Amino acid sequence: MTVMRCPHCGGEVSFDPEGQDIRCEYCDSILSIDDYRNYLDSKGMYQANELVCSQCGASIISTDATVATFCSFCGSPLVLDSRIREEKKPDLIIPFRVKKAAAVKKYREKIQNTLLAPDWMSDDDSIEKFRGIYMPFHLFRYSGNGVYRGKATSNKVEKINGEKYDVTRTYLIEAPAEVDYDEIPADASASFPDPMSRALSPYRSKYMEEFQLPYLSGYYADGNDVSADLYGPDYEKIARSDMKSRDGIKADKLSVVASDVLQSVEVKQSTKTALFPAWFLSFRNGDRISYAAVNGDTGELAVDIPIDFRKYLTASVIVAGAVSVILNLFFTITPISFMTVASIISVITYFTADRLLDETYRQSKHIDDAGYTGKNEDKVVTRSAWQKGMTVFGTILTGLVIILLALILAALGKPGAAVIAGIAPIVIISTVIVKCVIELSTDIRIRKKKATVFYKFLTLIKPTLAVFACAAVYVMDRNSDMLCYGAGIVSILMTVWTALDIVRAQNRLTMRDIPLFTGKRGGDV
Repeated sequence: MTVMRCPHCGGEVSFDPEGQDIRCEYCDSILSIDDYRNYLDSKGMYQANELVCSQCGASIISTDATVATFCSFCGSPLVLDSRIREEKKPDLIIPFRVKKAAAVKKYREKIQNTLLAPDWMSDDDSIEKFRGIYMPFHLFRYSGNGVYRGKATSNKVEKINGEKYDVTRTYLIEAPAEVDYDEIPADASASFPDPMSRALSPYRSKYMEEFQLPYLSGYYADGNDVSADLYGPDYEKIARSDMKSRDGIKADKLSVVASDVLQSVEVKQSTKTALFPAWFLSFRNGDRISYAAVNGDTGELAVDIPIDFRKYLTASVIVAGAVSVILNLFFTITPISFMTVASIISVITYFTADRLLDETYRQSKHIDDAGYTGKNEDKVVTRSAWQKGMTVFGTILTGLVIILLALILAALGKPGAAVIAGIAPIVIISTVIVKCVIELSTDIRIRKKKATVFYKFLTLIKPTLAVFACAAVYVMDRNSDMLCYGAGIVSILMTVWTALDIVRAQNRLTMRDIPLFTGKRGGDV
C-alpha cells in the first residue's frame, strides 16, 4: 500500500484545491490531474479513496467519494478514516453478476431454513448492511514444455486367425510434453478469512475480463496485502502431486506413465492478480463477530450461523420427549439395552466434540488463515475414492482385530481380560461406525494442527467417564438393574453436559474474534 507519490522525486504529493492540480511539497513539482492520471496508468496504478478502520486496521478502497459509517470486517459503527492512495491495477476482474436483492434473498432463505439460528441474524437493519466488495486473489499458473523419451504402451483388441485377442504393444518414443495448470486461486486479503473465501469458490473463469476501472464504480475493493510467495511453494507441490497421481496419459492410443512425463518437463510458476466479487455482511455481537458472504458471480453462500441456546434447549426437550414416546410404544427397554444405547451415544458425542474442538482451536489460532498468520499451514490434499475406501477398510479391520484379541484373552483367562472383553465391543464398534461415516462424508483432507490435550480435556473427560462407567457395570454386574439404569442415567447426563459444550464450541467457531491486524499481515513473520 502506498500514498500518492511524486513521479520526479518520490515524495508525497497532494491535491491543491486552489490550483486544482497535484503538487509535491519536496521538489515543488506541479502536475495537472490528467498528467498525474497518465503517470499512474504508465505504472499500472490507479488513484483510489482508502477507508481504514481505526479499530481493527482493515482497509477497503473505493473509486467513489464514499463516506463509510461502519467497518465490514469488524462491524465497528465508527466512521472510517479516509485518505487517497495509489493502488496497483489487478490484471483481471470478474464483474458482479449477482444483484444485492438476489444475495439478500438467498441469505434470508438460509436463515429461515436453519431451525436454531438466532433471531438477530434475520434483522432487517443488519441485512441492509450487505456490501458489494471485490476480493483480491492471486491466480497461479504452472506450465512447462519438454521432450519425453521413454516407453509407451498400446492396448487394443485384434483379430488373429479369426480369434479376438487383447494385444499390448510397447514402443520406444520421443515426443513433446507439456504441462499446464492455469488459474489456481489463492486469497490475497488478510482481512478476508481464508476458510470463507474457499467456501465461496469456485468463481467462473469464463466471465473473467481484463481489469477496467469503471467496474469498481458503486462497489468497494479489499486491498491486496498477502504476498503470492506465501502460497507458491505449497501450490506447486499440490500441482505436482496431482500430476503424479494420474493413472497415465494417453495420446494417439499410446499410454505413458504420468510421473515419467513430469520428470522430463521443467515446470515454471507465474502469477496474476484478480478481483472477484462478493456480497459481504458482518454481525457484531459483543466482542465476537459472524460473517456472511455471497459469491457475486455464482450466488454461492457461505455464512457463520451460531446456535441460539433458547431454541436449542426447546428443541432438545421436544426431541427427547418424542424419542421416549416412540421407544416405549414400539420397543421393550431393558436395563442393559438402555445402558448400551447411552454409552454408544456418549461415544458419538465424544468424537463430535473432538472434531469440533480441533476446528475451533485452528480458528482461534488462525492456523487455517494464511493471510492472517503469514504462514501457509493449511495444506489441502484431494483424496481419491480408492484412498477413502482403503481408509475405511483399515478402520474396520483394526476394530475387528482388537475385538478378536479381546475375545482370545478372555478365553485364555488372562488378568484383566474380562474388562477388555467387556469394553471392546461397545467402544470399538461405535468408534468404527463414527470413523467410517466421517471418512466417507469427507472429500477433502486438510492437514492442520490439532487442539492440545489441555484444550480438549474438560469437554472430552465427560463422555469418557460415561463410557467407562457403563463398561465397568457391564463387566462387574450387568445383571443388576439398579447399576445398569444408574450408569445409563449418568451417561446421558454427561452427554447432555458435553452437548452444551459442543454448542458453545460451535458458537465460538461461527462467532469469531474481532479482527486485529498487526505486523503478521501479508506474510511478514
